[in-house]
Amino acid sequence: MAEDWGSRGVGQFLSDRFSKPEGPIDPTLHRLRTPFNVCIVGASRGIGAGIATSYAKAGASGLTLASRRISGLEETARQCRDINSAVDIDIVACDITSAASVATLAEKCKAKFGDHLDVVVVNSGYSGPVKLSVLDTDPDTFQNAINVNYVGTFLCAKYLIPLLLANATGARAFIAVSSLAVCLVRGPIANAQYCVSKAAQLKLMENIHEQFLPQGLQSFSVHPGAVLSEMADETVPDAFRPHLTDSTDLCGAFCVWLTRDAASKQWLSGRLLSATWDVREIEAKREEIVSKDLLKLKVQVV
Repeated sequence: MAEDWGSRGVGQFLSDRFSKPEGPIDPTLHRLRTPFNVCIVGASRGIGAGIATSYAKAGASGLTLASRRISGLEETARQCRDINSAVDIDIVACDITSAASVATLAEKCKAKFGDHLDVVVVNSGYSGPVKLSVLDTDPDTFQNAINVNYVGTFLCAKYLIPLLLANATGARAFIAVSSLAVCLVRGPIANAQYCVSKAAQLKLMENIHEQFLPQGLQSFSVHPGAVLSEMADETVPDAFRPHLTDSTDLCGAFCVWLTRDAASKQWLSGRLLSATWDVREIEAKREEIVSKDLLKLKVQVV
């Protein structure tokens, strides 16, 4: 996994790990209250589709599926309806790098759910070809990674967080699909465009936590595991491929666990979490995580 090349401390924070939804994170074991509505940005394939189907398995009443690829969203919607015929699904074309497009997504969520949006998951991401040297990195590729991974998360926060805050009795959870790659400075995938833009996203999520937790909003950054997604298949170097063994729906199962009873997970807000971790171990480490304020980006001064 990625932690073998510079994020070992985070990756091995817990001893046990999951590779697929099972045990305490099996979404079929976590029935959501009704209504429970979720907006997933970047739901057309892979991890995003797995997040959508996980919420369908847990009994979500409404889903808004957003992406630039409508054809992919239609397939995700079909899979969700096959799992849960009662789920109400909207499909919305959205370019996460466009303020106008994300604002339109928010308007459509408001029209569909009113003041009953519970969860927003921002899964859209961009890697681009892996170039380890900054000198070899294409400027347009670097800018696109910043626009999607960082600016896109900001735009989703700006336009969708008000809908979460309006739901006084809802889960009020804002989730960004993150990566342990934020810790990487060496190794076969330690490229500036992806690792640095995801680190910027993580810091933004920490700021969102500080600003909005007093209003009841919880924000989580979730590493989805080492997944051979379509994006990874297109960009990851051969040396890293043997490590991409986790299920595409692992992240979704973890998100369901986080948000089913969101109030009980408030102590995890603002932190970088991994969907591969055994949630029973996470809960057992609660005192240590809170007292030492762990799982955040920091500059250590001794």
